[in-house]
Amino acid sequence: MTRLSVLASALAVAFAALPRTARAEDIDEGIPFRSIVLEGSLAGVAIGRYGAELEYLPAPHHALRVAPSYFYALPGTDDQLTGFGAEIGYRFYGGRHGPHGIFAGASFLVGEYEYIHGNPNNTPLDTAVDTQYVSLGGAIDVGYAMVLLGSFSIAVGGGAQLTADTLTPQFEFQNHPWHSLLYGPGLRPRALLEVGAAF
Repeated sequence: MTRLSVLASALAVAFAALPRTARAEDIDEGIPFRSIVLEGSLAGVAIGRYGAELEYLPAPHHALRVAPSYFYALPGTDDQLTGFGAEIGYRFYGGRHGPHGIFAGASFLVGEYEYIHGNPNNTPLDTAVDTQYVSLGGAIDVGYAMVLLGSFSIAVGGGAQLTADTLTPQFEFQNHPWHSLLYGPGLRPRALLEVGAAF
């Protein structure tokens, strides 16, 4: 082996040992990937909708969602809306470490409910009704989610939903004109406020 080849080999080894400029994708930011989210849905509490949400992220950015809910609403003195529902859907997160960043998603909605409007005082033109029905539809949402203090998760957003009922309840409009908007079928706005933990 000549001196020139020995020198070339030594330079190659030395060059290989020099520190390289780190690329963004090579940097370990020390942030653990959160693949499971368990949250409570607070936006619907004001209208009697109590819900929870379970999300699973099999890979960065992609989440599968299941969100069961229970309605126990007393819109008026003689009104009651009860029943169970659920959402099954998908959500895309802009963040790489789990449920973090701007998100967009879509869900399938299903529920079985009962609306009761009584007329104990036999008020004229106020008909008592008891309607049991199934609601089916879909929803789209956009918003922003964060994971704080290690595991505390919060998401806020909004969207729209379109549903149809197998039997449309005849909500009492005279004293409660907002019943149809809050509980009825058709195209409706929706708000998101979810708080919980990410693991």
